[in-house]
Amino acid sequence: MEKVLILGSSGLLGRHIYEKLNKDKKIQLFHTGLKKKKIDFLNRGLVKKLICSISPSLIINSIGFTDIEKCEKNKKFSKKINYELVREIFELKKKRKLNFHFIHISTDQFYNGKNKRKSKENSKIFLMNTYCRHKRLAEKICLKNKALIFRTNFFGKSITKKNSFSDWIFYSFKKKKKIFLFKNVLFNPIRINTITNILSLIIQIKKYNFNGIYNLGSKGSIFKNEFALLFAKKTSVIHKNYFHINVNKLLKVKRSTNMYMNEEKFEKKFNIKLPHIKSEIKNEAKNYIK
Repeated sequence: MEKVLILGSSGLLGRHIYEKLNKDKKIQLFHTGLKKKKIDFLNRGLVKKLICSISPSLIINSIGFTDIEKCEKNKKFSKKINYELVREIFELKKKRKLNFHFIHISTDQFYNGKNKRKSKENSKIFLMNTYCRHKRLAEKICLKNKALIFRTNFFGKSITKKNSFSDWIFYSFKKKKKIFLFKNVLFNPIRINTITNILSLIIQIKKYNFNGIYNLGSKGSIFKNEFALLFAKKTSVIHKNYFHINVNKLLKVKRSTNMYMNEEKFEKKFNIKLPHIKSEIKNEAKNYIK
């Protein structure tokens, strides 16, 4: 039986991962809290004690301080959560001679290709802000320790207090709020449910022992303003009180504008076909209009 520990199980993605894997009777599942964190990740002693007491065969790291503006204001906290925690887990593994595999959830924010070009895993990296710098440091530690890394961007109906991108779209339009939509940010996000299904399959077929970086996104690409309008239409909450704007003219911390990922390496290595972005939007919309 696989012993799987989910770090960040009370978060947007982590909670969904828990709910999916908890249905598999061949997995002995452990977590760090569901409705709220039961462990302070700044308390390294508690984190290390948890890992040693469980001795998991697989750790899925979905912890992340993802608010880019707040990361810039609180660089020390970002470093501790987005990088140092990962480093210390691998130091513990070496010191205690633990034998676990590690899946790390990373970000598409490193990419900033030109002219709608898809970025491969070995494409040039852009460290445009504190969040990116710390996430990249975490990746380097993971690579050194032969972990499996997924660069991704996800959306879907939240089952926690934290809202996803699609939650923000739906509730903002539903409440008829004035909305600013980014017309110059290209990406290919994937549904949370798609990610959890993939992780479940990877565990079943024991491909979590693969290592390296893989882009995990949908086929095709879409600008964020187009995504928002299409999703609002599919959920029947569309209104006209929205404005198109360039992302770096509205937000203070500079961001990438082309996070379009090439997903071919993932499909070939794992033999899993990824869905098209428009079908992902259509299928996720159903969760909001039930």
